[in-house]
Amino acid sequence: MKLYTNPLSPNSRRASMVAIQAEVPVDVVVLDFAKGEHKAPDYLAINPNGMVPTLVDGDLQLFESRAIAQHLALKAPDRGLFPTDPQSLVDIARWQFWDALHFSAALRDIAFEKLFKPMMGMGDPDAAKIEDGKNRFARFGAVLNTHLAGRDYVVGTNVTIADLGLAASLSYAVPCEVSLADHPNVAAWFEKMTSLESWKQTLPPLGG
Repeated sequence: MKLYTNPLSPNSRRASMVAIQAEVPVDVVVLDFAKGEHKAPDYLAINPNGMVPTLVDGDLQLFESRAIAQHLALKAPDRGLFPTDPQSLVDIARWQFWDALHFSAALRDIAFEKLFKPMMGMGDPDAAKIEDGKNRFARFGAVLNTHLAGRDYVVGTNVTIADLGLAASLSYAVPCEVSLADHPNVAAWFEKMTSLESWKQTLPPLGG
């Protein structure tokens, strides 16, 4: 299997963490965005979005990090990262969709304004957009905080792709000064996530 990634991308990290946690061997191909490798015709042929990550497994060409996470986890069912009993399956899917639409989206907007926009010479950070992202993070962080009360993990009693995916969304929380002080259950859960080897091995160059 080949996994096309970029180390700055939390979406790439989401897939990479699952591969490491599942101990599924993949050949990692790092795309250089500065050289436009993600827009090259041969790459667009396997991911017409021109984004990362993309997984190629035989005839399967799969984009979208959360789908890739499911596929990789299913390669190692004994690791318990994606239990497929009906209740666990739909609960994990629920948190993956929630992350994509709400939690990750708020954090992405903050990181873009505070880190990536200055790095790419796209002007000064927009304070209003940062504030909006922080407000959305506060709202949805509270949802996760309530859910984690009395729980060690998001779904079930072990690490699953739900945990790994949500943790990847928090990749730039520290450098963006996004505080978890108002969400102590999230903070305690996140501390467990950052102790994982899959987290440590995928630290982005900008910190996180």
